[in-house]
Amino acid sequence: MNTNNTFINVEKINNKICAIFSNKDLINENTDYYNCVKDIIENEVVLKMKNYIQHGNTTCYQHCINVSYYSFLICKKLGLNKQNAARAGLLHDLFLYDWHTEKKTKKLFEKHGFTHPQIALSNATKIFNLNEVEEDIILKHMWPLTMALPKYKESFIIILVDKISCILEFMNYHFPLNISSTSKKYNK
Repeated sequence: MNTNNTFINVEKINNKICAIFSNKDLINENTDYYNCVKDIIENEVVLKMKNYIQHGNTTCYQHCINVSYYSFLICKKLGLNKQNAARAGLLHDLFLYDWHTEKKTKKLFEKHGFTHPQIALSNATKIFNLNEVEEDIILKHMWPLTMALPKYKESFIIILVDKISCILEFMNYHFPLNISSTSKKYNK
């Protein structure tokens, strides 16, 4: 790599963990965020989320990075618990199956949108010690589908960021906006 930064090391870019709308390497360029999630972000079970598409062509892992990072930033700005938001954001969709292939005969309340928060919480608690706020965030991130009202402000932040991320990921898939760090072109 040229020391005057004329050339960009494509291998380094491909190995970066970035959120949608961002080209910031969340491991090396935001140590405050990374220190909150380092035990989760590279966990072998969490990494399996890369094998499942969540929205459009965005993997479940990338979606959770998007929700985690932007919830972290918002909570930091508002003086809320950024660590709880970052950690629960990464785990809120820790289900390891392709929800797009679910049986059409399932009853409404048995469908993925209603059941995956419980599955994600169950999976997360098998691996990580979660506090009450993180559990509430994961369990209620699909509110109002999950009828119980969230208890914490951080839970509402995740709910909002999750919905916005979903919309942006679908838009980027159907109408490429070059908003994903992976869709940017790197030239001389």
